[in-house]
Amino acid sequence: MGYFTSFKFSSLFTLLVLFSVPVLAQKSHPVSVKFNLGTSFSKPTGELGQVATKGKAMQLATSLEVGYHFNYTKNTKFGIRIAGVAGQDWANFLSNDRLTELKVSVPSVKGRIYPLSYSGHIEDGLEQLLPGDLPLMVEIPVYIGIYSVFNSLHFDFGVGSGKILETAYVDEVTFQDQTVKRTMKYFGWGFQPVIYQSDSEKWSCNAQFDFGKYSWKNANGGTSSFKSNQVGFGVQYNF
Repeated sequence: MGYFTSFKFSSLFTLLVLFSVPVLAQKSHPVSVKFNLGTSFSKPTGELGQVATKGKAMQLATSLEVGYHFNYTKNTKFGIRIAGVAGQDWANFLSNDRLTELKVSVPSVKGRIYPLSYSGHIEDGLEQLLPGDLPLMVEIPVYIGIYSVFNSLHFDFGVGSGKILETAYVDEVTFQDQTVKRTMKYFGWGFQPVIYQSDSEKWSCNAQFDFGKYSWKNANGGTSSFKSNQVGFGVQYNF
């Protein structure tokens, strides 16, 4: 209880993360826009985890990504994709005594990198990566592993402007609502495998499995954080 009311207001917001990526000459510069909608499952950690536990699960999470693909060489469609992501995450936690709850809202901006991207049809790229003449029992896990990483594996760095509202969890408790804001650092990674791609290569749909953590400094100098794992689906358009 004492921890929740120790926050102090902070109006400093740090925006965006810059990537510096060495890339060879590129053949094309396809731009993509992706919208993801999913459910997040959050767990308090750090100092927050010492006084709070999981609250209401299955909070909403949304994001909008604008990406840019660079080919490794002039003669290939393989390369990397860098992107900027604007997102909105929600989380909910309960104090250990179950008397108050924290309602957390975090708009964020992130830099994202896909280390193995392909600018053509995903099936064409997979054919070039998948090894041939493998036993069936070996081929299946190898195929799943390559498919999970190809055009899917990504790493995120960013910041969020967290708004934390502490309020009574049960009607019998008299508690004055407390609202604080914290600048939160974010690091995460995940998989967003393509599950459908149109013949024109313009439209695609993807699954979303993202894993990350928000962390911030408390007024007492300690560090609090919470894990934010997301499951959902997305739609992407390639220009």
